[in-house]
Amino acid sequence: MPDSYENVPHRELRPDVPRWDPAANVPRWQPPVPDAPVAIFDDETATRPTPIVRVSPLSQPFVFWRAHPWLIVWLCVFLMPVAVVLLRIADDEGFEGLVALLQGAFLASFAMALLRGVLFSARRSAVRLGVGVAAALGVAAMLLWPMTQITLGRVICPARAGSDRGVQAAAVALQAWQRGESGSRAWRGGEPDAGWLETARRIRLVDYQLVETGCFDRVAPIDAHRTWHDFRVTIREGERAPLSKSVVVHTVTERGAWKIAGVEGPLP
Repeated sequence: MPDSYENVPHRELRPDVPRWDPAANVPRWQPPVPDAPVAIFDDETATRPTPIVRVSPLSQPFVFWRAHPWLIVWLCVFLMPVAVVLLRIADDEGFEGLVALLQGAFLASFAMALLRGVLFSARRSAVRLGVGVAAALGVAAMLLWPMTQITLGRVICPARAGSDRGVQAAAVALQAWQRGESGSRAWRGGEPDAGWLETARRIRLVDYQLVETGCFDRVAPIDAHRTWHDFRVTIREGERAPLSKSVVVHTVTERGAWKIAGVEGPLP
């Protein structure tokens, strides 16, 4: 066995055999580097909209009311004239019981809507609460006042006004006039009108007859607690000849009793 590798005879390689050159620019093998973790995003999941909560059609008005309570309040305010007209139509058709039920339902609906608006604004701003309540009530009063307080004329009273309608109280005023008295007990508040007393002292009543009685017309249902009574009277002023005139006595109910509210005339 040879002593060393150098002592081993080597054979000459042929010139056509390729030799390895360390200085050659040849890519070297490198150990693989482990890949860094890559986050994968699902574009469809990231851009997916929030699912819509299905609301029952029956509960949708209540959901809208909870989100916009003052809009419902103002809707009730501006629908009040329509409600008054509907009440008048029901009253003219003779549905007296329905009128009371509808009126109570309208008032209860407005009260509930206003209460919801108050609770909604009380948690946010006391100023907005006060302004909202005052504005709603003020506009409601402005819309209802002409429909309930302005007299459109004289009409026959509905059946619900009863049979008396203040005729007896009106007759007391004429009886007191005929006797030269004031008849203060029959007047509202117990105090006769000063202008009427002056007329009664100046003109003497000879005779009177009831011609017609009725109520005052308005847009709202007729108020059966305010009536008028037309009397044909024969009067005499001083030494002049007797004259036939007309006197209209207004009566109202006060604490359940009919009282005189005023007197028109003597009229031609």
